Amino acid sequence: MTTTTRPSSTAPRSRRRLLIGVLAAFFVLSAAGVAGLYRLDYEFRHPKPDSGRPGAWMTVGSEEVSRFAHVAVPTAAADVRWAYRNGFQDDFAVLAFRLPQAELDDFRGSLPVTGWAERKYSDNGVLSGFLHAGAPDPSHVFPLACGSFYSPGPAKRIGTSVCFAGQADGTNQLWISAMHTP
Repeated sequence: MTTTTRPSSTAPRSRRRLLIGVLAAFFVLSAAGVAGLYRLDYEFRHPKPDSGRPGAWMTVGSEEVSRFAHVAVPTAAADVRWAYRNGFQDDFAVLAFRLPQAELDDFRGSLPVTGWAERKYSDNGVLSGFLHAGAPDPSHVFPLACGSFYSPGPAKRIGTSVCFAGQADGTNQLWISAMHTP
């Protein structure tokens, strides 16, 4: 008598379960990989403050921002706001404050601006700095008296722009931005 062995009826079922388990693990790991890449991309595009990475807003004092912009903040200034962003190649700083009308001419005279012009605010990427600092939005103010100047920096020249507008309470709001220029 010959005996033949038959394959177990559970063998195909266990192979199917193994295949389903492997496929499920593959999909779970793939989803986790995609989520991880998304998180890395987000971290790259939105660096944490004080990380020193390009695009990060840095915690620095108003004195350092003032030195970078080559603009001394007057002692009579009120509601002084500032921000400093570390750039890939070029750093960026903003200052904003209110100044009494009586102090405005002395402040303007201390700046090396050659000509002042009235104009509407045009955003060249600077508005985000004022908003980050919590300063009033200059794009809603018209007319603005604006001037600019260049000063030497450690590696490149610093381009500084100064704009101001009179306020209803008799003060002037000033917006100052500075960045490295080629």
